[in-house]
Amino acid sequence: GWKASAIHEALTEAEPTERTHARLELVGRTLGKRDGTGPDDYPLIRSLRAESRAEGEAKGRAEGWAEGWAKAVRGMLLSRGIAVSDEFPANAPGFAEAREDVVIAAAFACGSEEDFRARIRGG
Repeated sequence: GWKASAIHEALTEAEPTERTHARLELVGRTLGKRDGTGPDDYPLIRSLRAESRAEGEAKGRAEGWAEGWAKAVRGMLLSRGIAVSDEFPANAPGFAEAREDVVIAAAFACGSEEDFRARIRGG
């Protein structure tokens, strides 16, 4: 249902619109379904999808590691009898960027959550 002139216009737009992208995607999916092909059959798309998946997995691992690290430090303080707020360590400026040795030293040496935050800022 798309005329050749409309296809030509869509493919030669200087800045394709969202509508154009949607129409081209529909055409591509329709032809792919007919021919039994999909996005991963095209080397560039396959490569971009693989790169995107790898980035997502790496981000997920990093976020999971940071969350686990925060729980571990929270547990260290609690095991020493140091009360921590519900916001800890999100309320500790520099926690996410601090070196591990600085965080561990602060967790073992501090006497309070505020003391921990001060040691992280100073480290």
